Amino acid sequence: MQKQTAMSDLSARFSDFAGRECGMQKSGRYLLAVSGGLDSVVLCDLMHDQGFSIAIEHCNFGLRGEESERDESFVRALAESLHVPGFFKRFDTAEHAARERISVQEAARGLRYDWFDSMIAIDRRSPEVMGGRRPPLRLITAHHADDNIETLLMNLFKGTGISGLRGMLPDYGRVLRPLLFAFREELERYAHARGLAWVEDSSNREVKYTRNKLRLQLMPLIEEMFPQARQSLASEIRFFSD
Repeated sequence: MQKQTAMSDLSARFSDFAGRECGMQKSGRYLLAVSGGLDSVVLCDLMHDQGFSIAIEHCNFGLRGEESERDESFVRALAESLHVPGFFKRFDTAEHAARERISVQEAARGLRYDWFDSMIAIDRRSPEVMGGRRPPLRLITAHHADDNIETLLMNLFKGTGISGLRGMLPDYGRVLRPLLFAFREELERYAHARGLAWVEDSSNREVKYTRNKLRLQLMPLIEEMFPQARQSLASEIRFFSD
């Protein structure tokens, strides 16, 4: 009974948020950025189960050796199991970062979104889309409420105006984020209830990255002092967005 409740509750809230905040419709076409981790696997399952027209994109940044290969293989199998198109791209991220004199994280983000944007641009120039015979693709990412709280804190500490206090927006033109309403533990409960499999990115446990330090070190300390901190911060994000 608990499993059924976890599934139906998240599914209903997703349907409401996706339509109300992201303007998503069953008649639309959506391109999902899928790493193979919990968040993007749950997003795939929700959208596929609710009858959205989806395709999957996966970036292999070549930064984690065999683990990167494992992730790509997993996402390929996921696309096949859902019977949806899959698009895959490999990058020499370390070489690009060195050439551009930027961090590896910045390089990966730039390469990722440049590719996503190029896929969207190609689709929008197609005769079918230009002629109005089918809707254009929209890019979907699996950012959730915890990601948004981390973004808010990073913006605050770096210095920000009111726009930075909004965190990530559900509909930001180039990208839709229909999972921003949900915390990670809710996604995990849904995944277990549905019997979903996913892969873990070992770099998410490395505290050399700023976002990981916030997630693994700072947030536990904040919640020790203020147990409702995440819920309060999520509410503040909604307030500043309004």
